[in-house]
Amino acid sequence: MKLEQGIEVKVGDDGLIVLREPTDQEWNEFEKARYQVRRNKFKDNASRARIDFFDKLVIRIEKIEDDQGPITLETKERIPNRKKAQIVFQAFETNDEIEIKN
Repeated sequence: MKLEQGIEVKVGDDGLIVLREPTDQEWNEFEKARYQVRRNKFKDNASRARIDFFDKLVIRIEKIEDDQGPITLETKERIPNRKKAQIVFQAFETNDEIEIKN
């Protein structure tokens, strides 16, 4: 098996988002940020951690737009946080085929 440089996520009919593979340190920080334990209290911070991870790893956005026009790396903040979290979950936390429907 050859390791890929990026993970391609199909969005809608022809949109594409590519996330680069995280470094070991980035992965460990992501894992730590998802579920925090402080003073014996468990805090689920998974959604925020996934959103931040998406913003850190996205390297390409193609054929995705909203009411304001095409979305690019420079305007990735227009991608809804819910979609960012869903993309990271499916790309890194499941073994499912990766495809996001609008």
